[in-house]
Amino acid sequence: MGLNVVMIATYPFEPGKIVGGIESVTSTLVPALAARDEIDRLTVLRFHTGEVPVHTRQEGPKVEIRYLRGQSRLGVATGSYLDVRQARRIIAELNPDVVHAQEIGLRGDIATQISLNTIVTVHGLVHLETKLQARASIKERVRYHLVAAMVRRVLRRAKVVISISDYDAKALAGMVRGEHISIPNPTAPEFFALAPSASTEPRLLFAGVLSPRKNPEGLLTAFSLAVQRVPKARLTIVGPQPDAEYARAIRAHATALGLDDNLEFTGMVDNDRLREEISAARAVVLFSQEETSPTILAQAMAAGKPVLSSRVGGIGEMVTDGENGYLVAPDDVTALAARMVELLENQELALDLGRRGHEMALEKFEPDAVARRTVETYRRVAGM
Repeated sequence: MGLNVVMIATYPFEPGKIVGGIESVTSTLVPALAARDEIDRLTVLRFHTGEVPVHTRQEGPKVEIRYLRGQSRLGVATGSYLDVRQARRIIAELNPDVVHAQEIGLRGDIATQISLNTIVTVHGLVHLETKLQARASIKERVRYHLVAAMVRRVLRRAKVVISISDYDAKALAGMVRGEHISIPNPTAPEFFALAPSASTEPRLLFAGVLSPRKNPEGLLTAFSLAVQRVPKARLTIVGPQPDAEYARAIRAHATALGLDDNLEFTGMVDNDRLREEISAARAVVLFSQEETSPTILAQAMAAGKPVLSSRVGGIGEMVTDGENGYLVAPDDVTALAARMVELLENQELALDLGRRGHEMALEKFEPDAVARRTVETYRRVAGM
């Protein structure tokens, strides 16, 4: 008899329309898990607060997605009380062997309240990310303390915590009471299919949420220096813009730097468009102040593209400086600009770095290998 698994995760509302790194991971992991003989049934619970096209969707014979109207306010303060009530009814109906939460925040908090056989995957250090924003107001400082307490609670209750990088494993050391293991995030096969890269125009790509943590101001400042050396260079900025005021400020910063003719803001795109943008790019660039294991970098590597990034969090485990891309110190705008110029002016160097990155991605991020290790963890937790 195979495994019956419930996963609590962000998951695309429509196939192929992926928002953010966790949706990219779950939409890759779920079919890879379903392809394993050890899995009999996999039900994904996707809590949401907006409108959805359907309330349930079947994805093949083993997978069902349930879209549940979630608690819209005070989730952290109340321990997601209303969501937990919904989830308990479903758990009573399905009687799963394992509940797997995709993050150590609200979804992890729900999972660890409804099942003893709970696994949580760390997709970001939500308590540290909240702390970075907690200086502005008393309200945000209170929220940080509530989030930190929630994370401690989740890590204490989970039977297994899956870290996706050594960075987050070290950051959580001493907080995990159960088993603590490492399994990287998978990258979808369609990104591997983009390799080997063809020659490109001198174009760079940033893909991610437009937020202060991603440091788009510094990225644009570095790019403006690169454009002085490579006037035909272009930068495409892809991703959601949840704070309209902040997005306007970033656009104004770009205009002040004289980048309007070299820059394209595309906003949110579907997976097909993202692959097109990666394929067209000479390199993918991040200049974040904090990261765990960014999905876009794994996708770039799979596609045979070099990576330019700040050396923060778990990125140093993905990018080996001079092997599959370049790392610079966070906020070192001059160093980032110099590396941009190096790749924009040297197509062969970019292709060589990209080839090595693709080989690394095959070893670390191939979906079936990740699914196999995940199923092994399910079986241990379920006592099978």
